[in-house]
Amino acid sequence: MIILLGWLGIILGGLTYLTVKKKDSTLISGFSNRPKEEQEQLKKNGYVDAVGKLLLATFIIYVVTYVLWIFSVPYSLEVGFSVLLLEVLVGTLWIQWYEVLHKRKKMYWIVGTVAFVVVVSIGVLTYFGLVENEVTIEDNVLVVSGMYGVEWELSDIQTVELLDELPDVLIRTNGFATEGQLKGRFLLEKPYEGGLLYVRTKADPPYLYVATDEDYFILNRKDSEETQKLYETIKKD
Repeated sequence: MIILLGWLGIILGGLTYLTVKKKDSTLISGFSNRPKEEQEQLKKNGYVDAVGKLLLATFIIYVVTYVLWIFSVPYSLEVGFSVLLLEVLVGTLWIQWYEVLHKRKKMYWIVGTVAFVVVVSIGVLTYFGLVENEVTIEDNVLVVSGMYGVEWELSDIQTVELLDELPDVLIRTNGFATEGQLKGRFLLEKPYEGGLLYVRTKADPPYLYVATDEDYFILNRKDSEETQKLYETIKKD
């Protein structure tokens, strides 16, 4: 992650330098495909300079977020990328003020609609990602409801145990990860390999580990006694 985010920062910094310092308008998406007279009008309107200012602000926010994350400041990635997303959306709307006049209104509608859809989608995904997964047993089936939920026959379950600590998480393969919660599919250290996590990272142990021959999940609750009760319920059945 350090290397990947670092390279993204270098690429963003390079684009910012070329656009702001070198005034290279060819790097602006779609600019080179416009008619020459339209390109000249955009330059006169200050469109290229506005894009440069947006890139510079984006780069600064990205670097600050990256540095805070390197120094393990809590919620630095979540807050930083949220601010970054908001800045990009608002900034893209602001840039439309410098568009050629006959396209300005249309671009406001397009960018505004996209921004609205993105914000609502992220809000919905975040909400459902943070909602706690319920664990129930219905008709000899273990049901984990909610996002990334599963349904397993009790007869397929091979292992039910409590772990004193969470195995090392190597990478997220398809899931939801914040400073306080891991939900979805993750790759863990051996011998666990890939499986499902429904874990509150700030909560105290234990962690409930339930496995079949083909899959497993690890789950805990904010209150460790609730985790213990879930273990006893599943173990009993």
